[in-house]
Amino acid sequence: MPQVISVINMKGGVGKTTIAVNVAYALAEKHRKKVLLVDVDPQFNASTCLMKSEDYLRHVKDPSKHTIVDIFRPPGGVHFSTVSSGRRGKQPSKPTLESATVAVFKGKTIGQLDLLPSHLSLMAAQDAERGTENRLRNFLQKCADDYDYVLIDCPPTISIYTQSAILASEKYWVPIKPDPLSTIGLPLLEQWLEDFTDNAGIEVDLVGIVFTMVRENTKQMLRIMEELKHKRRNDIFNATLGESISISESVEENQTIYNYRKSKNQKWANQILEIASEFLERTSGD
Repeated sequence: MPQVISVINMKGGVGKTTIAVNVAYALAEKHRKKVLLVDVDPQFNASTCLMKSEDYLRHVKDPSKHTIVDIFRPPGGVHFSTVSSGRRGKQPSKPTLESATVAVFKGKTIGQLDLLPSHLSLMAAQDAERGTENRLRNFLQKCADDYDYVLIDCPPTISIYTQSAILASEKYWVPIKPDPLSTIGLPLLEQWLEDFTDNAGIEVDLVGIVFTMVRENTKQMLRIMEELKHKRRNDIFNATLGESISISESVEENQTIYNYRKSKNQKWANQILEIASEFLERTSGD
């Protein structure tokens, strides 16, 4: 059985998707793990990071293929969305692992990375019938046995998407930018998680908190990091991800930091590798 882990923060702009995409890539390519990245964000940023535009459009328009939208779809294939997905023809009512995922890479000397892509029409699932939040968990329990890790990239909101992700997960991981606005949301996130998991009768453990978008010469950031380390020493990752225009550009160019201007980005690629190695240690995956 895989370890299913939600990558979550209630604030946007903290590098959450950057961490999810790049660490998933590092686990597969550098550590030879079989990884499934699940994009449950209606903005589908993780999907466009790992897929070229033409490949993404080809997938979502193919009536034989599925996205995360179809995981949330009610039984029988009835579409709850009034937003067109651009598909034509009759679509199978039940998505399978093969129809719903896209192979990012697979090889003998590296691991495997698959993507379960999202779509803008996922927004309509917010108003879906009660019980919809359990469908992702049910799908992963039936279909994802062969993976070492399933990472779920969550949206920066409390919604049916984050609820479904947590219900499907045994652990959660929090990327956080060390600034006042980002850190103030941490106790709110943890309070919501405590209330939600208590009501659901489940336990979801913290993998850790990883600092992102760090500017090393900024006194305020360094002070906030030291304060959190003092309060939560065992929870804080030693490895951090610095702030870089190249990282932002790589997201905009739909590439991982490894594949974007390789000669100029080795520093940040190495930071991702350090984070991935510590992630493995904390999840006993290596």
